[in-house]
Amino acid sequence: MNILISSLVDLKNSAHNSRLHQFVRNLSNKNEITIISINDHWKKQWDKKYIEYREDFSDLFDKIEISYLTDKDISPVIQDIFAFKKRDIMDIINSHNFDVHFCYNGLFSGYKIAKLSKSNNIPTVYDIADDLPEMINTSPQIPRILRPIGKVFGKKVMNNLVDISDKVTLTTQSIADTYSIPQNKVVIIPNGVDINLFREYPSWDMKMKLGLSGNFIVGYVGVLREWIELEPLMAAIEQLSKKISIKLLIVGSGADYQKTVSIAAKYDIAKNVLFTGTIPYSLVPKYISCMDVGTIPFKGNDVAQNSLPLKLFEYMACNKPVISTDILAIHQQFPENVLFASSISDYVAQITRLVDNEDLRKELGLTGRRIVEDNYQWSQITSQLEKVFQSVGDYS
Repeated sequence: MNILISSLVDLKNSAHNSRLHQFVRNLSNKNEITIISINDHWKKQWDKKYIEYREDFSDLFDKIEISYLTDKDISPVIQDIFAFKKRDIMDIINSHNFDVHFCYNGLFSGYKIAKLSKSNNIPTVYDIADDLPEMINTSPQIPRILRPIGKVFGKKVMNNLVDISDKVTLTTQSIADTYSIPQNKVVIIPNGVDINLFREYPSWDMKMKLGLSGNFIVGYVGVLREWIELEPLMAAIEQLSKKISIKLLIVGSGADYQKTVSIAAKYDIAKNVLFTGTIPYSLVPKYISCMDVGTIPFKGNDVAQNSLPLKLFEYMACNKPVISTDILAIHQQFPENVLFASSISDYVAQITRLVDNEDLRKELGLTGRRIVEDNYQWSQITSQLEKVFQSVGDYS
């Protein structure tokens, strides 16, 4: 197939563990891929290791064609709304024989590209990986006073995209329920994991190198953004550090990096917290292997409740038990396989439970690994997506 992808995610400048990265990596093995996206130039400032981090996906970038809405260093929000050049988009569409338009987490520019695609008899599959209106409502890229208005417009544009699309793929049913997406268009395509990369590695040398030996390691992997709430976990670490040797390993960076460092200082646990910053994607499972438990410390808002985070499957694939905020989709799908904590006392209780019960840690880890092997491999999930593409057109 010849696939046109429009995206709010900039594959080159964003952290290379997104749902879209995995779809494109798998799809590009036997399909032609052309991407039109915003230019997330601002994300480069998060970490000086940006170039090194990107090298893990250099093979992917050699196989696909990427065009930006603009080369100017302007807000992604402004790009999505105003930096749309119809003539340039039409030139791309006319120079390719596209079979399908895959709109990933799209809003304003995605809708415009979907309209142009429809006028050229190209079907659209709309992938809603996150609660987009609520993300607008909490985005630091938008002035606070404008966020409620942005949410209303975002919801309207999302609904318009749903209407024009042939199919809507979603990570969770809760997003469809929240926004009343017609069930005849809905296909649930969950997040997943590369089980060949994400597995448990020997960790003794890494622990020595990082100064973690002899401690119970609580970990978090992911971007530090406005939907993450690490303060209750850090407060729990402060209490537990008085009783046991414990450290918190935070792997990742983001707009709230300095805020997170300040929280650690607030609880006087800087010596108990290791911040790695952004690391090459290929090394993430080796850092997870150092952990005794992985955490998903999300805020209790709609962004969290309508999500099924990638990190859940990455922890599981590395044989690690998981403590998560009480997220609806996780609770519905993994009530017996994930431990839940939404307060300081919850974190203290659940971490203590794992510290005291090595057999439980092993049981949860082994069960998690079996779950992802059977149901959540990216290769399997991408095959599901290809079947959706085939269902909206004739590619025989």
